[in-house]
Amino acid sequence: MSAVEIRIEDAGDAADLEVLSVSVSPGDTVTSGTVLMEVATDKANVDIEAPAAGVVESIAAVGDVVPADSVLATLRVSQ
Repeated sequence: MSAVEIRIEDAGDAADLEVLSVSVSPGDTVTSGTVLMEVATDKANVDIEAPAAGVVESIAAVGDVVPADSVLATLRVSQ
């Protein structure tokens, strides 16, 4: 098993992202495309989806303000 770090690769001009909602918890099993959370950039709200099927190891909390390109969640996936 390996870990996949989930981050926003291109947040435009946004320096920080605010986590508005979280749809899953650590330990939850997700499929590719599952919406994990919604974050706000300077210009838009963005859904963050799981890039692969796996188990959520960690995830940011509602209200967290994180620098763009920071890890928002980590999934444990089998290869």
